[in-house]
Amino acid sequence: MKKIVFYDHNCKICTCFKNWAEKRSSYWEFLPNDEKSILDSGIDIDLSIPPKKIVCNDDELFFGAIAILKIFSKCGGKISKLSKFFLRIKILYFLYNFSYYLFSRNRSRFSFMIPYINC
Repeated sequence: MKKIVFYDHNCKICTCFKNWAEKRSSYWEFLPNDEKSILDSGIDIDLSIPPKKIVCNDDELFFGAIAILKIFSKCGGKISKLSKFFLRIKILYFLYNFSYYLFSRNRSRFSFMIPYINC
């Protein structure tokens, strides 16, 4: 099965994250979260989810914060080890998802950081 990530290609932070992840790993294929890309991927997913949350397909579908951690876990290095550790602590998933919710609602406010991130 394809290892695909649907991301918001209109968001500067999301595009920056995609570029960062692609530099560190070729594990994922990043696709925009538009309807055509979703349908062309052949993945059975509700079309209303990808425009709201980042989605990754790694033998099963992951959304939001868990998808971010799955992406990090394939990037190698210390961040990969840390992400794998956090993924094992399922009792904290609600905290990860709440953090993702807050960040996703305010991501346009963080776009000023893009020049400093080097992506």
